[in-house]
Amino acid sequence: MPIDFDQIDDFVDSAANAIAKYHIQFTLSPNQISKFPSPENDLHWESIPYGDEHIENVPSDRRGIYAFAICSEVASLPPHCYVLYIGIAGRKSQRSLRERYRDYLNMKKVAKRARIARMISSWRAVLRFYYAPVSPETTSDQLEEIEKQLNGALLPPMAEGDVEATIKAQRRAFR
Repeated sequence: MPIDFDQIDDFVDSAANAIAKYHIQFTLSPNQISKFPSPENDLHWESIPYGDEHIENVPSDRRGIYAFAICSEVASLPPHCYVLYIGIAGRKSQRSLRERYRDYLNMKKVAKRARIARMISSWRAVLRFYYAPVSPETTSDQLEEIEKQLNGALLPPMAEGDVEATIKAQRRAFR
């Protein structure tokens, strides 16, 4: 039986659309994760589904930390969530969590960031925006340090920067 390249191409195209485009590599280091829970970083997380439908729940008067995570709330599945990205609102400014979140709903801004565009395009149906406001007394340097600690603990695959230099170098060694 001769090989049918059309059939093989169809299979590969189907597999790419069903599976490969969602492939993403996670690093889940118990040592890194256990380094984070410091009491001074008492963060109270809330979340909304990705999109502008619940944007009024995101504080418009507070800076803070945010994360994007893949989460499904299907009752028949065990609880799960995969953090893809961590960032901060108010880096050297008073920019609020809501203002920062709006950037992720802005086509021009998303299109400039390939990883973010992929994250939103691939997982928007199960993507959640998590946010944790910080007190007004939190300095920009403190905010950046919390971001670094979170990125170092969870090593989210869509976040490249804002992590300690040593961790960044170690991460690159295995890419």
